[in-house]
Amino acid sequence: MADMRDLWWSAGRMAFSVAEDGSWRNGRWSASLRRSATLLEPVWPKQDTGGPFTFALPTVALLLYSGPLDIEPEGAPVEDIVTALAPRRSDESGQLLEEAIRAGLAERHHDLGDDSELSALVRRLTAYHEPVTHTESGWDLPAFDQTPGGSLLDAGARWAHHRFTHHYLESSTA
Repeated sequence: MADMRDLWWSAGRMAFSVAEDGSWRNGRWSASLRRSATLLEPVWPKQDTGGPFTFALPTVALLLYSGPLDIEPEGAPVEDIVTALAPRRSDESGQLLEEAIRAGLAERHHDLGDDSELSALVRRLTAYHEPVTHTESGWDLPAFDQTPGGSLLDAGARWAHHRFTHHYLESSTA
């Protein structure tokens, strides 16, 4: 139960901190966070306190917020969300998740170069991080402490894609 409170507390805090001026964008951002938390609730880890799952909430919310304007976040099909979160291989065509989010934010007239909370969130999630496999002194880290590198947005998307695929798509076809 405490884990669910943490998930929803984070969603509420993010909705409040990114709010701008009472515009329609605030309503869409709040709806995106609510839908993200609703989708994540059944797959949210109950025993872990950290890891890539912590970036899934803002990643899915940004995906929903920046999605097509004619589809409300509450009505976005889970299959489309899972497809958008899928890791892209170099031989696949199609827009990367980060590119799609940036394009959707630009369409909503967000300036990602400003000092707004939304811009800061996008910058934090899309910054590249080097892989970590060793300590500073050269010792190998255990596998569970290693990080693959890349952005937090990619880590959150990979985690959510895997969990959503197994929870929503495989269970609905069984």
